Amino acid sequence: MSDIGARQSALARPCPSCRREWGAGIACQFCGQVEGLPAGVHLSSPARRFGGWVLEGILATFTLGIGWLIWSFVVFGRGQTPAKQLLGMRAVELRTGERATWGRMFVREIIAKPLVAMVSWITLGIANFWLVWDARNQELWDKVVGTVIVNDPHKLLLPAPATAPAQMPRRDPSDLLPFAPPAGTGPDAEPAEIPRSTESD
Repeated sequence: MSDIGARQSALARPCPSCRREWGAGIACQFCGQVEGLPAGVHLSSPARRFGGWVLEGILATFTLGIGWLIWSFVVFGRGQTPAKQLLGMRAVELRTGERATWGRMFVREIIAKPLVAMVSWITLGIANFWLVWDARNQELWDKVVGTVIVNDPHKLLLPAPATAPAQMPRRDPSDLLPFAPPAGTGPDAEPAEIPRSTESD
């Protein structure tokens, strides 16, 4: 098969989520299902990302920044910020397909975003709207740390809970009767006779 034929075949493959033609990107061109991730995990749209920014600002304002920071440190390990947690969004590492680690989220939120904000002053704010024309809906800080933002409302990217150890089946209470001693051994039983020796003294 030629390279052109292979490329056309790849583009025409069906999306496992919506069953329509996938397209050329890392996500389905119709429903946004992200390649290699569980069905139902879709690429977050620019509109949803904008809603996340607004909600982030509201939460930071009402918690005086300190509450937002503490909350963030708790949920960074899940690839989330406070607003992303409320909206069912998550940062995913583009290279591995795993949710972003705590350290990557720290770099993304505390280091990369302020740096991009400084660049934004030079570009008259245009840098903040990078995701509008980006094929992967990435912001510049996403490109710095190698993440994409996905919708994961059903928490499919969290590890499954550990299987509980097997438990013994509960017995029927009717089976748990008081212990009955063998016949002739209870407290009211007559003492057993000691056999007398037949030998002569």
